[in-house]
Amino acid sequence: MKTLSTLVLLLLATCALIKADEQTHSASSIQDIPEQGLAADEDDDDDEVALDDESDDTTEPVARENPCNKKQCQRGEECVLRDEKAKCVCVARCPQVYNPRHKVCGSRNTTFDSECHLDREVCLCKTKSPECSNPAFKKLKLNYFGECQNLARCDNVGMAQFPERMEGWLAVIMNVVASRKELGPYEELLTDSLQQRINAVIWKFCDLDVHPQDRRVSRKELQMIIASLRPMEPCLVPFLNKCDANSDRKISLKEWGTCLGLERGEIVDKCKRLRKSRRA
Repeated sequence: MKTLSTLVLLLLATCALIKADEQTHSASSIQDIPEQGLAADEDDDDDEVALDDESDDTTEPVARENPCNKKQCQRGEECVLRDEKAKCVCVARCPQVYNPRHKVCGSRNTTFDSECHLDREVCLCKTKSPECSNPAFKKLKLNYFGECQNLARCDNVGMAQFPERMEGWLAVIMNVVASRKELGPYEELLTDSLQQRINAVIWKFCDLDVHPQDRRVSRKELQMIIASLRPMEPCLVPFLNKCDANSDRKISLKEWGTCLGLERGEIVDKCKRLRKSRRA
């Protein structure tokens, strides 16, 4: 079993890699968006505008906005124009990847060069494209970041120790995020050093509860943390399954705090208040 310090270092490295990958992905996505037509120059001299009725009334055509700018496509898709209409189709090709750290493991234990390659394969198989390599891939999911491997199993000892390891990791991550001035509305949670352990648990729940902010963390909202840590922490998924006490595939704040070892009086819903105070 990895020690807490080793685990924390691995987790921090993974989180940094994910952040860099997301920034790279966002940048490439922005570059792929067709440019909109440029408006007339704003520095035209008003005195030069002709007022004579006999002047040439020809005007330059106004560039229209690309319909794809308002089209939302799913993962593995891109927008193209067909008969001047925006249409989502499977990504024609993914950027060539040379770094093995960008590989991802799909739910059928199949390694792909990147998330883009996995998402494109899902799209091709859903649309029954001849390029689909396996029809079963239409239900493929991201299992974890990195090449597929034989993952260790979670034993009873590891499961019993996991909440403490998780708490330690959350406290370290919260302080690292705070040092980068990225803690946002949750900076208030750092003011009480005696409550660091409790506040770290509350912070991560609020941080995960995003789409929608309904005081319940869904499997979709947990996907990123699972994909990041699963290869290094075999007890993560069993632990999260155990947290979902009523088996509704969502974890409430009470379930989250309880399974991480907080006392009933320590589980305080601070998410909404902190977000409101930040906007005020």
